[in-house]
Amino acid sequence: MEIKVEGGDDSANSSYATICQDTFRDLGVRGSIDYAYLYLSPAEHVFFITIKIGRIGSPVTVDDITLLEEGKFRISNEKYAPKLLAMLWDRYGERVQQLSRLELALDVDYEEMTALKAVIVYDPRDDLVIRLLDAIDRILPEGARVRYPIQSPNRITIIASENAISDEWKQKAEEIVRREGNDV
Repeated sequence: MEIKVEGGDDSANSSYATICQDTFRDLGVRGSIDYAYLYLSPAEHVFFITIKIGRIGSPVTVDDITLLEEGKFRISNEKYAPKLLAMLWDRYGERVQQLSRLELALDVDYEEMTALKAVIVYDPRDDLVIRLLDAIDRILPEGARVRYPIQSPNRITIIASENAISDEWKQKAEEIVRREGNDV
């Protein structure tokens, strides 16, 4: 994971790079980040951060964590049992019966059962995005609570300030995302 900080003096840039490293390590997301870029403009009190998401595990489906045995599901990975049960109860209500801790009966026809196997129970990307947004909150200065996100598929990008964010800063941030995206 590479971290680049610009805009401040050498001491500020170095301090923010250390804060980024420590925060990503503490939240356990370093292995899922390819690149992070932070731009500081203390004079205008505008801060910009973009994080390029790297390796993420595949989504976990019902079929990945259960075994179908004579019309029953046997949960083969207990780690996902609470998410699976919540999803099934929400979707099927009383048609779900928990026979034992890891065994479920589900009153559905064959077509529904086949479709259910492909349903995603857990997507690691969702947790990663939540943890990265937490990291961004920890990294950016406390007073910079006006936020503007820039959407892109494999990046999380936020402009933050204590004042309204101008169109000029939005354009500058989009240019930086394009520039930094090409460098990586």
